[in-house]
Amino acid sequence: MLNEMSKKFKISKSLIDGNGLRVTDSYKKGDFIAFIHGEKVVIKKFTPTLSKLGWNWIGVSRFTWINTNQSPFRYINHSCDPNVAIRGERTVYALKPITAGEEITMDYSLTECQDEWMIPRCRCGSANCRKVIRAIQYLDKKVFLQKRSIIPKKFQNIFINSIKQKQFN
Repeated sequence: MLNEMSKKFKISKSLIDGNGLRVTDSYKKGDFIAFIHGEKVVIKKFTPTLSKLGWNWIGVSRFTWINTNQSPFRYINHSCDPNVAIRGERTVYALKPITAGEEITMDYSLTECQDEWMIPRCRCGSANCRKVIRAIQYLDKKVFLQKRSIIPKKFQNIFINSIKQKQFN
């Protein structure tokens, strides 16, 4: 499994932050890239200590993450204009053509919903950069509607419920 993954990816210096995850082959829009491997972690109450432990985790629902510490996906960086997204809980696919050697990026906000979670300074460099990365319920409604087709259903529901709750408060 990990040997197969090491053939698909290369980890190298990123222009975004630290090291990045690069693909060794080219992909067309919609192509399957890989499954995210790792243990599922369920946490009902996130604390600052747990937040530091889960820095490389990818959310799959309100209280569940995939621990990517033993996976190449621990090196995937954020972009406000990503070239990959997640379908379901673990399937990574191309949002646009990706050339061999290109760094793959995902929008962290589309798979995170903890109120306290935030990256105070985005470094993606995208023309559409939001400057601050927060959980899905903090996305601007216009951004949500633009990205809705690539947001996992569980996170779409979290966003929609947060809008409804704001209307009643």
